[in-house]
Amino acid sequence: MKITIISIVCFLILILVLAGCSKYIGIPKKKAARNLEEYLQNKYKGKLGYSDLSLFFNAATMDPNMYGVLIYDKDIPEIAFYTHLNLKNILENDTLSMYAAADRITVDDLYKDAIARYEARQAVVTDFKNDIPEITFSTETIDLNFKRDIEPQELEDVIMRFINRLNKSFKEINTAFQFSLLIKTATHPNGFITIPLEVDDDKWQAKSMVLSKKAAGFERLKTMVLKNIQSKLEIPYPHYIATENSKIYMDKSSLSRGAWLQYLEDKRIVNNGKGKWRNPQTGLYVVYFDFDTKFIYRGELLTDANDTTSYSEELRQIISTIEAEGIRTK
Repeated sequence: MKITIISIVCFLILILVLAGCSKYIGIPKKKAARNLEEYLQNKYKGKLGYSDLSLFFNAATMDPNMYGVLIYDKDIPEIAFYTHLNLKNILENDTLSMYAAADRITVDDLYKDAIARYEARQAVVTDFKNDIPEITFSTETIDLNFKRDIEPQELEDVIMRFINRLNKSFKEINTAFQFSLLIKTATHPNGFITIPLEVDDDKWQAKSMVLSKKAAGFERLKTMVLKNIQSKLEIPYPHYIATENSKIYMDKSSLSRGAWLQYLEDKRIVNNGKGKWRNPQTGLYVVYFDFDTKFIYRGELLTDANDTTSYSEELRQIISTIEAEGIRTK
């Protein structure tokens, strides 16, 4: 067989290509799982389990051996943490490369943080056992199940004390996710009021109360409100249609009166790829209602230039308008 210079060059190029690509060919998932299981057994004697193992190779890490995984305590599954591990080297080095090298964070550091977070949450549950029979912490929601109907003033008092108590354990309880409180009552066992929490100066603060879509009777109210809006728009604003976006603020003084803010799309705006894109969501309509009776008081077009305002400007306009109507949200 005659070997030519061209064939030798092609062979060398192939070797170089394969060598270059090899660094992007990581550990197979089965081998990664075996390494992780061995690591957890050696380090924690089988006390910890894992789930949701998946490859985490992207342009940021450029590490084909990086896997995302949820690790949890088998006896207390609420003690859990999600992390990214190099499962090729985990048996020799469990320092987490997704953190700053100077910090030298390990799996055990995250496990201890998860234990501290669980214990802090349990302490909150214990402190409020006489006020709230069932408190459940999840990734982004804290369910407060009163298992009875509650008066507005009592709810305001409990929520204020509950947030103050959370803030006493802010360091332990805080996560990368934004919390919301979901208020559950006897009438609304799946959810009634949602209170988003925002972080300011390492403290949680309550944002405006909104109606939960899980509230009993929500779909009936939604149908009534959208029908009311459509009938009001037909003649003066026929170019508007309701979108899927809305905000439903509730009055904390009554827990029944509310303001439904409905975003409207202008059908005259068509983005076909030609010219500058325009935001078709230009309208914002408000409907005032009573949730208990499903009575609609009135409605009005709040603005037809919502696409020109910032989020903060929009929020200020909404809050000032509905507060003038007597809707106290926080």
